[in-house]
Amino acid sequence: MFRLACVSVGVLLLVGALVAASSAPLHFSLMDAQGKTHSSDELQNHQATVLVFVATDCPNANTYAPLLARMYREYSARGVLFLAVYSDPDDTAAKVQKHDAEYQIAYPGLLDPTQTLARQTGARSTPEAVILAPDGQELYRGRVDDRFMDYGKTRFQPAHQDLRDALDQILRGEPVKNPTTRVLGCAIPGVN
Repeated sequence: MFRLACVSVGVLLLVGALVAASSAPLHFSLMDAQGKTHSSDELQNHQATVLVFVATDCPNANTYAPLLARMYREYSARGVLFLAVYSDPDDTAAKVQKHDAEYQIAYPGLLDPTQTLARQTGARSTPEAVILAPDGQELYRGRVDDRFMDYGKTRFQPAHQDLRDALDQILRGEPVKNPTTRVLGCAIPGVN
């Protein structure tokens, strides 16, 4: 019985540590593909910040490029900062520049080869979106929408626009109704 109690207490301590770690404000300083440094200090100047984890060779992420470009234009006018995050070590500045030009991604593409942001946010796949408050607290993590229902199953039109809904709720001063959603995409290398 004592052994079971110790295991239970150990599990509770581990869960508590994980919850505490996930609620800690995000801190980072990374260069974008153009050589400009971006840091968590920028967050405080915006209503919210969207980190979109992408990869140059992920077809799911590339499918969302036009939609995310429209969202960037719409929401940046409302005080939302968009940052693409390239956490694949093979995504060099030159590859990201070419990719962003080809897919017309107008917001900065951060190079995160050591998965600093992926590890801090818990992002595991591309495309995965994380919305942060001005103080760095995570408000949403998950899919852009539910276009990809399951592996090999896609909808022509999504039934839920999770990222848009979360942003609208945040900008209205409401809590996000679904703060975590399941992402189907390409795995971020080296992140378990």
